Amino acid sequence: MLGGCQSTSKDGKPLTAVEISQKRVATLKMATTGLDALLKQNPALQKEIDSAPGYAVFSTTNINIVLLVLARGEGVLFDKRHKEPIFMEAMKTGEGVGAGYQNQYQIIIFKNTTAIDQFLLTSIDGQKGGMDVDANFSAGSGGTVRSFNPEITIYTVGLSGYDLQANYGGTLYLVDEQLNDAATINSLPKKK
Repeated sequence: MLGGCQSTSKDGKPLTAVEISQKRVATLKMATTGLDALLKQNPALQKEIDSAPGYAVFSTTNINIVLLVLARGEGVLFDKRHKEPIFMEAMKTGEGVGAGYQNQYQIIIFKNTTAIDQFLLTSIDGQKGGMDVDANFSAGSGGTVRSFNPEITIYTVGLSGYDLQANYGGTLYLVDEQLNDAATINSLPKKK
C-alpha cells in the first residue's frame, strides 16, 4: 500500500519534469482552494493561520465501510521558516462505526515549530513523513478532527459526498520524493 503512495504517472512510471511541474502547480492550487473553503466557513481562523509557524493543506478521499476507515490524498506543508513549500502525500487507516464516501480538504495548523519538525521526522523505509493519531466524531461535510497531538489542530472541509462516522485511526503523511527538489529535501529536519 505504501508503494502506491509514490508520485507516478498513469502508467506507473516516475513522473517526467513536465508532469512534476504540472503536479506542483495543481497541488498548490488545491491548497489555496482548500484554505479558502475553510476560511469561507470560518473566517475567524485566518488569525490562527497567520500567527501559526506553519500549516498544511491536504485533499483526501475518505471511504468509511461499517468498521473500516481508509483515506488517501496529497497536499503541501507551508513552513514559514522555509521559502519553498513541502509537497506531501497522506494515507489513513482506522476503525469505527460509520458509512460514507467523501472527498474533503484537511487543513493542519501547527502551534509551534517543534510540532512541524516532529511531523516531518517520522520515517518509513527511509522516507520522511509525519504521523498523527486522531479521533473523529462527525456527520456531514466538515468540522474539527480531535488530534491526540495537542500541538496541532486539524480541520476538515467536505467537497462531495457524505460521511457519518465515529472513528479513530492513524494518518501517515509522507514527503513526496519526486515533487520536492533536492534542496527542499536536504533542508528537512534530521533524526539525531
